[in-house]
Amino acid sequence: MPASCKYYFVFTSLFLLITGCGGDAEFPTGQVNGKVTYEGAPVTEGVISFYSSELGVGASADLSEEGQYSITDPLKTGTYAVTILPPPEAPPQDAIPVSTKTEHKDIPQKYRDPKKSELSVKIDEGTNSFDVNMTK
Repeated sequence: MPASCKYYFVFTSLFLLITGCGGDAEFPTGQVNGKVTYEGAPVTEGVISFYSSELGVGASADLSEEGQYSITDPLKTGTYAVTILPPPEAPPQDAIPVSTKTEHKDIPQKYRDPKKSELSVKIDEGTNSFDVNMTK
């Protein structure tokens, strides 16, 4: 192989390595918002999480005092498992730890585990609405 062909091959390979082969494809995305209730009453504390093992992505949002949430960061379109979790507990502020575990009876255990919650949502392009009314 002539030397000029070797240099051409090396240069082309480096160019493709640096620029990538076509780059990342644009994926259609959507946002989601809604309200979380427990037996019809708003859940005023907690976190709603969306996760897609197929897509390898997820997102979460805090619930407002009215039980509402909004995920405005783009999510790839697809189906997501949904969980509702109690808010994270703050670490103790003094040297003597005091248990402040709150029951959060308005978030039943089954909704905290994606395998048990049976909640899922399909995110389409654009804005999506997904309300959750949890029961015992």
